Amino acid sequence: MILQKQLMQEYERLQYEYLAEAEEMFGPKTDYGYVGLGYHKFAPRTLLYSKDTLTGKNFFKIELYRKAADDRKDGIFQLSHEVVHLISPVEQVDGNEVNYLEEGMAAYFSEIITERETKDYEFCAIMFGKSPKYLKAYMLYLSLIEIDQNAVKKLREITPVIANIQPEDFIKAGLKVDEELVEALLAKF
Repeated sequence: MILQKQLMQEYERLQYEYLAEAEEMFGPKTDYGYVGLGYHKFAPRTLLYSKDTLTGKNFFKIELYRKAADDRKDGIFQLSHEVVHLISPVEQVDGNEVNYLEEGMAAYFSEIITERETKDYEFCAIMFGKSPKYLKAYMLYLSLIEIDQNAVKKLREITPVIANIQPEDFIKAGLKVDEELVEALLAKF
């Protein structure tokens, strides 16, 4: 129980550090409210928690799978993935779902953070291997940053919300990316 409390306190601190790092890598976050971390018995997620009916401002929350409270490595992996979804969170409704680009960014970032924090260089590969969709998203993102390391920042200067990026944004951003790769990155996850 003491370990759980210590890990949860550590995650409270780390979520803001990781978000700042993600902003350095992918550009500044969009404007929204953040209500913090929670734990539940389902897969980790970033969700719309509430909406201010007067201003229309959305408030988001990260929920980690409860295993994170007992397993630091898994918790770091989950948290570092989910903070990327705080860069430009959207309400997950038809036509507004996250795309492979965003999931690839999250997988890439979680690999960097998890390896740095835990020194386990196999954990992420094992986790990605359990989910072909996440592995595909990760590989697509790697293909994009081979072309231009700052591609996401450039795209977000055109369209700040990652889920709303369109094929023409790649051209506007001056990115020379194959049509097939663009289509695969922008497919809804």
